[in-house]
Amino acid sequence: MLSKTSGKATVEILDLIDALVAREALAARQWIADASRSGWDWSEVEQPPRLDPQRLAVAAAVVELMAQRQGRLAPAWTSAVPALPAPLFLVRAAESLPRLRRLCEEEGPEPLRRRRILAPPDFLTAA
Repeated sequence: MLSKTSGKATVEILDLIDALVAREALAARQWIADASRSGWDWSEVEQPPRLDPQRLAVAAAVVELMAQRQGRLAPAWTSAVPALPAPLFLVRAAESLPRLRRLCEEEGPEPLRRRRILAPPDFLTAA
């Protein structure tokens, strides 16, 4: 799942991106936990190749979020990835629960909100 090449993080985040887009929160949290235990450096993640715009936006937002949580700068490629044309809720319930939706829209992680990817403020943090 995770790998390093010459000290640089490789593009092996496709499983995480797929889990997020599929709203498989448990799998995504486990991936993040594994990355944390292995010393994953989010500032070194290379841009994943051949992603559709939605998956690329998710990748950029999550890499920025996790780099920020590590106190590091995100890789330069993330700044060039635009927002999605329509909101993407990473938590299915936010589509139907008005209070949760508002929380995601107003207080969700900024790197996600900037790209119209919406999740609760504590998204992908350890319990």
